[in-house]
Amino acid sequence: MQVRVYDTHVRTQDGRYLHFDVLVEPADADQAPAYTLRWLEARGIRAQDIQQSRCDFCHSEFASPPVEEALRQQGYAIIELQGH
Repeated sequence: MQVRVYDTHVRTQDGRYLHFDVLVEPADADQAPAYTLRWLEARGIRAQDIQQSRCDFCHSEFASPPVEEALRQQGYAIIELQGH
């Protein structure tokens, strides 16, 4: 399964910096911002600023089994990179 990867940077209202990837199926690419907000809200994080970008070539990849399972269960997967 191929996925689109959105490189996401968030400044929270309490001053923290978070960096994570949002992975979605190509057909759901327009839902990446909504999935980002859903994930943040589920953790009680209030974003002040969200920057999200995607590169068609270097940020498209094949999903690992855990990512495929997350996509089946919730429509997206998150890979936390910085500021957990």
